Amino acid sequence: MNQDYDVNDRIPTSTITGVYVISVAARLADMHPQTLRKYDKEGLVSPQRSQGSRRLYSDSDVERLRVIRRLADELGLNLNGVSLVLDLVRSLTDVVLLLETNSEVADKRAAKVASDEIRQILGYVGADWPYA
Repeated sequence: MNQDYDVNDRIPTSTITGVYVISVAARLADMHPQTLRKYDKEGLVSPQRSQGSRRLYSDSDVERLRVIRRLADELGLNLNGVSLVLDLVRSLTDVVLLLETNSEVADKRAAKVASDEIRQILGYVGADWPYA
């Protein structure tokens, strides 16, 4: 799958995925549409906009919403906590990319162990992105 990075949050977004209006995205994420509007306003998710300013959610956006729901509902985090965890996920994902693509890393075995540990942390928060 072709991967690009959003400049704002650097969470992988796919260019070959579905695009959903808010009602469909809410149903896929098992949330109320008003919750999606709130998360957009709070900056937790940034869906694309149509020419008529309608929110258009990608598969990656829906996955991000599921992660947000898990962090809030199952782990009991408030929106500030969710934002912090998402920032950590972004940072850890960047480290994984660096470790996996940097040919200058002296000890590839240590890099692999570090990469696996970070993947485990990302998996714990339910971040099923390409590097989790």
